[in-house]
Amino acid sequence: MFYISDDAELSYQTMGTGLDVVLLHPTPVHRDFWLPVAQHLTSGYRLILPDLRGHGQSQTGDGPITVERLGQDIRRLLDTLQIERALFAGCSIGGYTLYELWRRIPNRVSGLAFCCSKPHPDTVVNKSKREEWITEIRQKGPEGFFDSMAGTLFGPVTQRRDPAKVSAGRAMMHSMSAEAVIAVQQGLAVRPDSVPTARTITSPTCVIAGAADTSSTPTEMMFLAEIVRNAGYSSEYHLLPEAGHFAPFEQPEEVASILRRFFNSIGASEDH
Repeated sequence: MFYISDDAELSYQTMGTGLDVVLLHPTPVHRDFWLPVAQHLTSGYRLILPDLRGHGQSQTGDGPITVERLGQDIRRLLDTLQIERALFAGCSIGGYTLYELWRRIPNRVSGLAFCCSKPHPDTVVNKSKREEWITEIRQKGPEGFFDSMAGTLFGPVTQRRDPAKVSAGRAMMHSMSAEAVIAVQQGLAVRPDSVPTARTITSPTCVIAGAADTSSTPTEMMFLAEIVRNAGYSSEYHLLPEAGHFAPFEQPEEVASILRRFFNSIGASEDH
């Protein structure tokens, strides 16, 4: 299914029935990233799985793919589906988009699950690396970038024990054009500092970290859980041993179990 957001036609699918849950994938993969988790959640939830702008079957549009644009895209999706309030889970850039949704439409958020998506902005080193990737992609195409991502976004244990899973993740990356990869890297480099945003979160919050994640480290993810909790609001923290930055894809049963308990607790409280 498709909808229009500004200058792009964007794709999404729905699964199951029940409370609305929006699952936002990381880059450079697409919505199928969430399918191994989603198959455990279709009972009791209507799952909405968008392809973020520039990923999967969604068009890129013009200019950098910033979290501000992604937040606007998801808001348009909620409007298209006539969803007033929803539960959300996001991994990496999907989680960065959740911060933007909280800035834009907190009244439409019932709960937030951040998977491997720290609130901190890019460091100078990270920005420099993104510039290097952009230059290389322009000169040689995105294949080298995809190879690097497949080698770093999955935890070492997953790479050793389940190379088929890594290959499946690598295959998803082929849906992205060089133009889209560059637009995402440009957008990530300028994403805002979401630490101040995290301090304002009043929604129930679930934080999931991969023990082997070097992009959003366990320390950074625990920091997120603590600042929400220190503000006096509900927050829980889960560390997945051996998982990397793609933790939901690496350990889908464990993540689905965490999300089901978290979402059920919110659904039960909202029923009263």
